Amino acid sequence: MPLNAVDNPLALRLLGLLVEQPRHQYALAVALKERYPYVNAKSGSVYTLVRSLEVAGWVAPTEVEQVGNRPTRTVYALTEQGWDVFRERVRRQIREAKVTTSAFVDALAYLGALDPAEAPDVLRERQASVEERITELEQAAGRGPMEITMIEVDFVLYQLRSEAEWLRALITRIDDGELAWPGTERT
Repeated sequence: MPLNAVDNPLALRLLGLLVEQPRHQYALAVALKERYPYVNAKSGSVYTLVRSLEVAGWVAPTEVEQVGNRPTRTVYALTEQGWDVFRERVRRQIREAKVTTSAFVDALAYLGALDPAEAPDVLRERQASVEERITELEQAAGRGPMEITMIEVDFVLYQLRSEAEWLRALITRIDDGELAWPGTERT
């Protein structure tokens, strides 16, 4: 967890949603869940982060709205400073963000420790999980706004589809005995 709340990875996503249109905190939380179904962001985190963005001067209240008997909601928009910070973060993260090392990659390095009869089953479970995520994201992307505002979902889908294809090929190689397997004896 970042020491400075505005360094939270959700900050960029929230600022991006506010680039599209001013929103109140609840609308931001809903849009975040719809736009990024793979991110597990709690509504309370969104409210807290919006307050931090306001303190930093990146967002400012523009109006208070009330619909029916619902509580009043403060609508936020990006400030000029927020817009500048948003664009700089986009530039920096596209240029400098490191590929995330995942637990899957770490475990994959030791696939040979599993029995060659078990490994394909374990990989098939991973493949099923990846394909489920692909389906979820395809459904989310199909409901979303124009493609450029969802380009990161397209990128994640591309990665997941590539992973699913690679897993299928690896499973086939193991099933066909094409992939050499280390001996079971220990030294």
